[in-house]
Amino acid sequence: MKWILLIGDEKFNLDKIKAFKHTNSINCYDVTEIKNRYCVDFGTDHIFYDYDETGTILMDFEKEDLDKIPFKNPHVITMTYTSEKRLKDILQQKNFLEGIYVDNDYGLIAPIEEFVKLGMPIKK
Repeated sequence: MKWILLIGDEKFNLDKIKAFKHTNSINCYDVTEIKNRYCVDFGTDHIFYDYDETGTILMDFEKEDLDKIPFKNPHVITMTYTSEKRLKDILQQKNFLEGIYVDNDYGLIAPIEEFVKLGMPIKK
């Protein structure tokens, strides 16, 4: 599985993900075995969203990477995916989490709109 980080302000949490309609999903649910994990099932593939409630992910960031994030108190959700096509389809939906930043885990931290315009570069 591969992942990207979604970064938002202090109001960014799994409720924002749950409120978003994932086109073509067949089931969406909280994963009871893992705290702060939400699954969107598409039948042939799925996406997990893990909310970093403790802020530990940001502790691994270099200062220059933290400087790219404009939020005073950033919150992070890891978006783990099994299908690159599905990931890109979701990120391109018109109403997908406006105002957030994306960290592609290999040097790019950008507003989601810019990330999409750049072709959503992710690790292969």
